[in-house]
Amino acid sequence: MEKICWVFADLSSASTWLFLLWKGKTKMINPTSLEALKAQIDIVDIISNNLELKKSGANFKTNCPFHSEQSASFVVSPSKQIYHCFGCGVGGDSIKFVMEFEKLSYPEAIEKLANIYNFSLTYTSNSGKKQEDRKLLENLNNFYKKNSDKNQSAKEYLKQRGIGEAIIEKFELGYAPSSKETLNFLSSHGYSVSEAVEVGVAGIGESGTYARFIERITFPIMSPSRKIVGFGGRTISNHPAKYINSPQTKLFNKSYLLYGYNFAKDTVFKQKNIIITEGYLDVIMLHQAGFNSAVATLGTALTKEHMPLIVRGNPKVILAYDGDNAGQKAAVRAASIIIKEGYVGKIAILPEGEDPDSFLLKQTNIDLEKIIKNALPLI
Repeated sequence: MEKICWVFADLSSASTWLFLLWKGKTKMINPTSLEALKAQIDIVDIISNNLELKKSGANFKTNCPFHSEQSASFVVSPSKQIYHCFGCGVGGDSIKFVMEFEKLSYPEAIEKLANIYNFSLTYTSNSGKKQEDRKLLENLNNFYKKNSDKNQSAKEYLKQRGIGEAIIEKFELGYAPSSKETLNFLSSHGYSVSEAVEVGVAGIGESGTYARFIERITFPIMSPSRKIVGFGGRTISNHPAKYINSPQTKLFNKSYLLYGYNFAKDTVFKQKNIIITEGYLDVIMLHQAGFNSAVATLGTALTKEHMPLIVRGNPKVILAYDGDNAGQKAAVRAASIIIKEGYVGKIAILPEGEDPDSFLLKQTNIDLEKIIKNALPLI
């Protein structure tokens, strides 16, 4: 994993910065922008989205989420825009609360709050390279989406899999055409071969440059902060490799990512459970059926590197792997890792030969809900 170091400047001066050092490159948030965001935030709104607050004079009170207590000693002050627990001593502002409650880093908490308030933070960069990389991925994703609308085979495939228009739009599913068409698109938008290779959407072989995703349904893969970092692709032309992912790049590392987590995380924190599956379509069908805490590993077994993301917010972990032999073995391996890391959870046992995707095509949401409720303890 790349070494990341956030440095915090004194925000009392407009000439100081909060910045990120990444391989010697600097990404900075202008403190004026940060202060403008903080001016929009209401700590009562932020905390009441996660805890039930009760009015107590000029303040609000609730039981502290950071330690066990019988009587409320967690006080939120709307006038001072701070919180403090008189039981365990924790306290701070909205950013600190989001950091502690959702187990986020300081910059992740800032970006989370910016998303909630639809606020555009002002960044600068000494090279602007990272922003350019993301822009390439965003433009390519839009290209894939437009192609999906025009390609009858792609539309028919998604329809046969029971995927509705609303969920296609939500997950931004697309279609990658021929290698030539994709390369022409990138070239026409001013992107070089080296730029495309660097972010994992093109490769160079013996016959020259090629697009990595060819005649495939595309699944944009996003970071927890909802930035595109790569793609997954499902063949609809009977290619031997049914599914492929972007290769590892400076933006994409599948060992630290979960597909659909960007959509699932709010539900994970509210419902205190996370459903882990094996595939893109499992996640999509589960979300379509209302199981909005579903995520998937990216064509790889669950590893201990996934655990920091999985356990944010301390949810109960529910494994919903395929019902075949391979799926159950994978579930046992995953359960072993979860237990070794000190967490608890359950395994939802699907009928033999079924996965969440295929099960929901044949059965009802209620049938799946029963299986999840009857899930077996990991141990």
